[in-house]
Amino acid sequence: MDEIKGENYKVKSYKGEEKMVNEDLMICVAPFPGEKQEEKFPGKMDVAQEVIDSYNAGASVAHLHVRDEEGLQTNDLTLFKQQIKKIKSSCNIIIEGSTGGAPEHTLEQRCVSFLVPEVEMGSLNVGSINMFEDVYKNPINDMRFYARELKKHNLKPLIFIFDLSHFSGVERLEKEGLISPPYVFGFVFDIPDALPYKDKYLKIFLDEMPSDSVWFLVRHHAKGAKDFEKAFELGGHVRVGYEDGPFLSDGSRAGSNAHLVEEVAKFAEKAGRKVVDPDRAREIMKIYKKL
Repeated sequence: MDEIKGENYKVKSYKGEEKMVNEDLMICVAPFPGEKQEEKFPGKMDVAQEVIDSYNAGASVAHLHVRDEEGLQTNDLTLFKQQIKKIKSSCNIIIEGSTGGAPEHTLEQRCVSFLVPEVEMGSLNVGSINMFEDVYKNPINDMRFYARELKKHNLKPLIFIFDLSHFSGVERLEKEGLISPPYVFGFVFDIPDALPYKDKYLKIFLDEMPSDSVWFLVRHHAKGAKDFEKAFELGGHVRVGYEDGPFLSDGSRAGSNAHLVEEVAKFAEKAGRKVVDPDRAREIMKIYKKL
C-alpha cells in the first residue's frame, strides 16, 4: 500500500495499475442454511445467538429470513420479532430483512420483515435466474412492488445482482423514481444453475456498477475466506454464513457462523482491510433510519 488518499482509502497497485481501495471492510452474516443447501446445519439453530456471536466476531450486518420454529419460511412474525429483540438487547448490528420467502407466499408476505421497526435494510432482487433446476422469478412488476415497500418503510435496499442483465433492472427502477443512488449491491455467484464465480465476471459487474456504490461478494458453497480474496483486494465487502456455505478455507466445517466471520476478519487483516462496526457500516452505506 502507498499513501493515504482521503478518508479510509489507500492507493494499491495491481499489475502496474493504481486503484483507490477502501480500507474499511463490512462483514454480513447470513446465518441460517437455505432449504436446498446440501450441507444442512445439524439440529435446530438459535438464530439470535448465532447473530450475536457473529457480531462479536466482526459482523456488522445480518441477513435474516422470517422463519418458524422448524426453520421454514413463514409470514408469521412471532419468532422473528423475538429473535430481533434478543439480538438488539445485546448488540446494534444492522438487520437486513430478506424478501426471499417461499414460492407460495404473496409479494406482501415476502415483505413482512419490513414491518419490524428494527429492520434497517431489505433485499431487492432485480431480475430472474435459473436456480436449483427451477426458475427464481423476479419480473418487473414484482421488482416495482419490493422497491415501493422499501421506500415506504425507509429501508436501504441491498440490491442483489445475479446476472449482468440485472443492471438494466436497476436502471429501470431508477428512471421510474423507485430507487436512487448511492447503491449497495450484493454480487451473487455459484448458485446451482446460475452464474459461477470467475474473476472476469466480477470485473464486468464492477465495470457496470455506479462509481459511488458499495458492494458485497456473495458466493454460495464458498470454501472459506480464501474464496473472497478478490473482494479484499478490490475494496469490496463480504457475506458469509451457513446460508451460503459452512466450510472454512482448510476444508473443515465451521462449528458456527461466528467461525466463518472470524476467518474472514483474519484474512482481511492480512490483506490490509479494517473490519468495521455497525455504526461505521451505516455511514458507509448511507443508512439514515432512526431506530
